[in-house]
Amino acid sequence: MGDTGPDTTISSDSERVLAGALTWLADHVDWFGPLWDEHFPPRPFEGATLLELLSLCRVLRRNGVDDPRARRLFDLALPLAERTARSPGFSRALSADPETLLHRWWLLALLADLGRPLPGPSIEARRLARDHRAHGGPGVSPVYALEEHHIRSLAGEAFLGDSLPGRFSEALAFHREGESEYDAYGITHAVLYAADLGTVVPPRGAPWTDRHLGELIELWERRDHLDLVAELLMCSRLMGREGWEHVARRAWSRLAAEQRPDGSLPGPPFDEAVAAGRSGERATAYVFRTCHHTTLVAAMAAAAERGEGHGGTPRKVGLPGESADRT
Repeated sequence: MGDTGPDTTISSDSERVLAGALTWLADHVDWFGPLWDEHFPPRPFEGATLLELLSLCRVLRRNGVDDPRARRLFDLALPLAERTARSPGFSRALSADPETLLHRWWLLALLADLGRPLPGPSIEARRLARDHRAHGGPGVSPVYALEEHHIRSLAGEAFLGDSLPGRFSEALAFHREGESEYDAYGITHAVLYAADLGTVVPPRGAPWTDRHLGELIELWERRDHLDLVAELLMCSRLMGREGWEHVARRAWSRLAAEQRPDGSLPGPPFDEAVAAGRSGERATAYVFRTCHHTTLVAAMAAAAERGEGHGGTPRKVGLPGESADRT
């Protein structure tokens, strides 16, 4: 029989991780925008690094995380994303760069969902995307179709419909082993897209899915891959943990123990000796590049722990600082 009721150990550790991560992310919002371009290789498009940051804002809102740290992150992240989407180059690229069209539309849909709609570019993106489809074909992961479903659903357009459960099962089967980074991320992204990051209850996967998530958490924790541990924890919160809550409990304790004093979580490439050997902006750049994604997905996972989890009914909550009945 699985564990029942709230797990106070998980709650304590995830809340600690969430508080530190939100503080660190808000302190580094500009690194998701202009500072990225000064220090790192070019992004696929100028809003690429903002997609997950705004997705985190959605997860915070959905799970009722409304505190000064969350409000500060919203107050910094949303204006940066809006400025990016309002730039003339962004609008021109909707038609000039079809390879990034869906992801630009994704940024616009996120802004609209978070109360910052840009009707002009959004209408144009919808028109251009009407006949556009993500890459598919033999040997290509079905996760691409789930990502497109996630984007189009967020923008208010039906896509997979009744075929979603089948495509979800295909994606899980395609990446079933999960023993490589590629397959493990394939599984996590399939779950997160199919569940709209927790806004809807995900389809039921193959019978092995729930148990396998626990096995994968243990595998990637042994490999010290905290980024995958965080993503898998969020997936397990959405899919169910019956019979292996202890695995999630141990993983959350590990994340809390590994969190750095500044609130960041070390990603797979992070090396404390390298960080210690740098100073000033070079040190900040190194920590951001190697820690930002793990910190962000750990914050998502921690926020999801506040929600109803597996089988829960999505709650209507407002943006931080707003009424919960906001539509």
